[in-house]
Amino acid sequence: MSESEQLSIGQILREARETQGMTLDDAAARLRLMHRQIEAIESDEFGILGQPVFARGFVRNYARLLGLAHEPLLARMEGAPVEPVIVTQAESPPKRSWLASPWLILLLLGALAAVAVPMALYWWLNGEEEADAPPEPAAVQSAPASVAPSQPEAQAGDTAPEPEAPAAQVALVASPASATAPAGADEAAAPVPVATRSVLHIEFGEESWVEIKDASGRMLHRQLNQPGTRVDIHGQPPFDVVIGNAAQARMTYNGRPIDLKPFTEVTVARFTLEE
Repeated sequence: MSESEQLSIGQILREARETQGMTLDDAAARLRLMHRQIEAIESDEFGILGQPVFARGFVRNYARLLGLAHEPLLARMEGAPVEPVIVTQAESPPKRSWLASPWLILLLLGALAAVAVPMALYWWLNGEEEADAPPEPAAVQSAPASVAPSQPEAQAGDTAPEPEAPAAQVALVASPASATAPAGADEAAAPVPVATRSVLHIEFGEESWVEIKDASGRMLHRQLNQPGTRVDIHGQPPFDVVIGNAAQARMTYNGRPIDLKPFTEVTVARFTLEE
């Protein structure tokens, strides 16, 4: 009979533990058992461990911890060879990836919003500007016939506009009273109403669309003005004024400069001028 067969189950386990330099406390901690339960196993007092199925499970796990074959030890224990309860160490939960962090998702959403909102605002503003864009200038050019009646006013002493500039067509627009006045009539005999002396002067640094109506709602000027040109508009106030590309236009009203910035939304200035 070999020496291992002469030793009891508890003695075999105790000698293996001591050979490996493992204390009772170490064995109890690693098996998740109490100190007295380890002592009961090494003393072969399996009865105090509860039912045989629990005792067999404790011995099995103790033998595996010490690197011993558990089958011969279990075969020497009393009780039916029932399936033991296996005590295993619970696996630690898997580590969550930093990519699934809710803070990272919120940060990405914030960055996306920071890019998308300015782009949407830019498209919206440009879409509004395109919606306000005037039609083709060729469709709104003043007919030559409207220029002829205004020639007497130019002869009556007003400053004659340049013949080739688009402003000339507008500067010649006058009230019916001034158009029908005799060429040699004296200004003291037929005074011009104060309202008709109101003059809007506009100079264009860049291409700009302009629409101007007088107090009666009549369109005095409606066309696309080229860079470097100027117009003089005579009429009865109040005037309804729309100027595109307002930042590149300079305007005076009866000789007084008008600041277009307070009336400009995006690039279009809209306002009403009164006497």
